[in-house]
Amino acid sequence: MSDYVNIGSLKKPFGVKGELKVDIEPAFWEDFLRARVLFVTLNGKPLPYFVERIEAGNVALLKLEEVDSKEAASRMSNRPLLLRSQDLLPAEERTLELEEEGLEYQRCVGFLLIDVQTGPVGTIVEILEYPQQEMAVVRQEAREWLIPLHAGLIHELDEAERVLRMDLPEGLLDL
Repeated sequence: MSDYVNIGSLKKPFGVKGELKVDIEPAFWEDFLRARVLFVTLNGKPLPYFVERIEAGNVALLKLEEVDSKEAASRMSNRPLLLRSQDLLPAEERTLELEEEGLEYQRCVGFLLIDVQTGPVGTIVEILEYPQQEMAVVRQEAREWLIPLHAGLIHELDEAERVLRMDLPEGLLDL
């Protein structure tokens, strides 16, 4: 599923005509608003759904073709909403300016964290805010680490490849 990017999630159905509330990651709003096809994982496979309508008011609503009842929408609720990597806008084509929401590294959720000394560590699954700094929750199979996101440790942040390369202190991954 590396050809797909999680841009947010489907929430509860809204109304009786198959509309769904959605929660979209701020970095992907422009991609979401321009999407003609979105993907939802059902039975372990990302399945394409054509966008019929998007309403971005106080609550963001999504209407997908062939999802025409509350029951059909209920079967899709609480699932990740995906886009193909090739459907994401290049940075130079983006026109929507997002307000900063505080967490500087929030956009790194889903990135692969690589230690420049030892290689791949795992996937960043969450960014936590602590008084001193932001921390990345990094998961690899059954293991999980809290990694400090300090500018002095970051070697490279490659948004195109969705990779964060860091020079981690020796022994940090042994904790």
